[in-house]
Amino acid sequence: MKKINRDVFFLLSLIILISCDSREKLEKQADIRLKHIELLIKNNSLNAAQIEIDSINLLFPRLVNKRRIAAAFQDTILRRESARNLNYCDSILPIKQHEADSIEKNFKFEKNDKYQDFGNYVYKTEQTENNAYRTYLKTYVDENADFYLISNYCGSNISQNSVEVSVNDLSAHTDTIETSNPNYHSYNDEGSHWETLTFKNEADKGLTAFITQNVSLRIKVTLHGKRSYVYYLSDGDKKAIAETYHLWVVKKDVSKLQKEIKKNSFIIERIKNQEDNNQINKK
Repeated sequence: MKKINRDVFFLLSLIILISCDSREKLEKQADIRLKHIELLIKNNSLNAAQIEIDSINLLFPRLVNKRRIAAAFQDTILRRESARNLNYCDSILPIKQHEADSIEKNFKFEKNDKYQDFGNYVYKTEQTENNAYRTYLKTYVDENADFYLISNYCGSNISQNSVEVSVNDLSAHTDTIETSNPNYHSYNDEGSHWETLTFKNEADKGLTAFITQNVSLRIKVTLHGKRSYVYYLSDGDKKAIAETYHLWVVKKDVSKLQKEIKKNSFIIERIKNQEDNNQINKK
């Protein structure tokens, strides 16, 4: 019985020694990788460092302390990337904002504070009061950097549901919108009939970009519905559409840069607060 106990004790001791030796080897391997990560970060090879950090978590799941060090390195990478993005956005934003301000000089800002959360930038020749009895395409951009294309039609009822523009064999076609959709609206007044069809952002399926790219050419507009209606864009309308599209592109850039600045500033502040809390806890 004593011999069995001695054998069991010997086996347990051997297992513990092997286990300790194995863990020590794993920790040495992890330390080598951590030093490599530190060197990569020092050389600004952040993508390669991130791959090494991922390998630490994958290869050494039980080495919690080593993984914590790897997590700290990951925060360093994230902070550096965020600082780099922040510097870039801060340098580009004033340029884009100046470009937007320059384009806006040809637009009138319209907003009804009672009904609208965002005001609209409408090209100076496209104001509704000047075009009430005209069939034309109107575009505008709002303060939220959303783009709107409106097909305004005046005539007998056609129940328009989509718009197509074409130059020779090339064309662009919007989404089809059912007349039951809130983006379709029609009304009659003193014997006249009006219809409007509104497309927001990418719902125009590149139609506005097509007009902008072909602004010097004769562009045919076909309104599709229960029956079709065809007309040609005037030079003034083509210019207004192209200018509005350009404003939208720049406004989107400004909005994206502002969001990136906010996001990266938040990340840097979060990591800083986390590090400060860690220092306090160590004390």
